[in-house]
Amino acid sequence: MAHIIILGAGLGGVPMAYEMKDLAGPDDQVTIVSDKDYYHFVPSNPWVAVDWRKRSDITVPLGPPMAKKGVELIVSAAKRVHPETNELELADGTRLSYDHLVIATGPRLAFDEIEGLGPDGFTSSVCHIDHAEVACEKWHALAEKPAPVVVGAVQGASCFGPAYETAFIMDSDLRKRKIRDQVP
Repeated sequence: MAHIIILGAGLGGVPMAYEMKDLAGPDDQVTIVSDKDYYHFVPSNPWVAVDWRKRSDITVPLGPPMAKKGVELIVSAAKRVHPETNELELADGTRLSYDHLVIATGPRLAFDEIEGLGPDGFTSSVCHIDHAEVACEKWHALAEKPAPVVVGAVQGASCFGPAYETAFIMDSDLRKRKIRDQVP
């Protein structure tokens, strides 16, 4: 019997848990470890940022679908991987033994690389649902008082794809509001 742990329950981890459960033997155990008890569909974050969707539209509790699939869900942050003993240490000190470990934690956002970057600085982000909700507040303020907008991504600190999608979505929303000409 093998114990397979998937660390992370996002765009990589959840599909991996499903596929691994299908590929594993009947006596194998599949566990997914996530610091959140929900899955959120990251590609929809730009829609949240312009208020086309709400958090509830793009999030799903992880418990029921994982239980239905026969995948154990552990909601805890991971602290450290101990490859020499095949153990994953959780934030509370608990150690989980594994035969196979899949790391699917997603990107590490490096807003600290540039002073003022990120949702706690002077820029908005759509990299996480929490960021997109803050960006939505700023979007409403912009719609009330149109001004120039710069959309971009920073090498080594974020990813580029969402910036392009966000720019197109912003353009579309501004056109619907009939204020596109006021937002260079």
